[in-house]
Amino acid sequence: MNQTGVLRAGPDASAQGRTGAERTAAWMVGDTLSCVLHLGDSSIAYLLADQGHEVVVAGDDVTSTRHNDIQYVRTRGDRLPFAPDSFDVVIVPELRDSPSALAEYARVLQPDGLLSTVTRTYDDTIPWMRKLREIIGDRAPRHTPADTFTASGLFAEPESDEFGTWEQLDLPGLMRFAEQSKHPSVDAEALVRVRELFNSYGGHSGTLRLRHQTHCLRAHVLKENLTREAAPPDATLIELG
Repeated sequence: MNQTGVLRAGPDASAQGRTGAERTAAWMVGDTLSCVLHLGDSSIAYLLADQGHEVVVAGDDVTSTRHNDIQYVRTRGDRLPFAPDSFDVVIVPELRDSPSALAEYARVLQPDGLLSTVTRTYDDTIPWMRKLREIIGDRAPRHTPADTFTASGLFAEPESDEFGTWEQLDLPGLMRFAEQSKHPSVDAEALVRVRELFNSYGGHSGTLRLRHQTHCLRAHVLKENLTREAAPPDATLIELG
């Protein structure tokens, strides 16, 4: 998916003929075609769109379109600008466990819809990855506790799974990965050195290979436990070229 500059699945197909990234995406939506709300901009959203799912990417940092088959919506705070029962699946790369956020996920889900979340850990033994960590530090991933889903009473007992895969990063993808995973104390000027790193390790091939382990959780919504609230706020649609 060169036009997006995001993570792309590598050639390591599973025994079922699918890459680890494809298996992850299928597991998070229940392996059926779905209407998916993806909070935040990540490779899973693009993969799902390519697989034929109807995908909406939403977040307060949405500023441009990056995939022709995805609708983009800018949001503010925990309130989601969608009608109740709008989506089969809500995917939250980093689950916000505040009561208001969980209630919003439950509100926009269809009855028996899925809330899914994912955490990735990366193989720092790869030479270029070690160099990258020297430049940007490490924002240690926070695994979502399973009881986050059930504590609100809005979701059933979660299921979990893990998938390992190799992925490829082009230069825009590496820059986005570095921005998202850098330690908060590292300033933006360090990203100049990330470009230099790419030229050193990936300039010839045009990509860098990245290995990660993906940790997934998903749980069905319990709509009967949701208190009906006021209408959602207005949406801001992004319609940029």
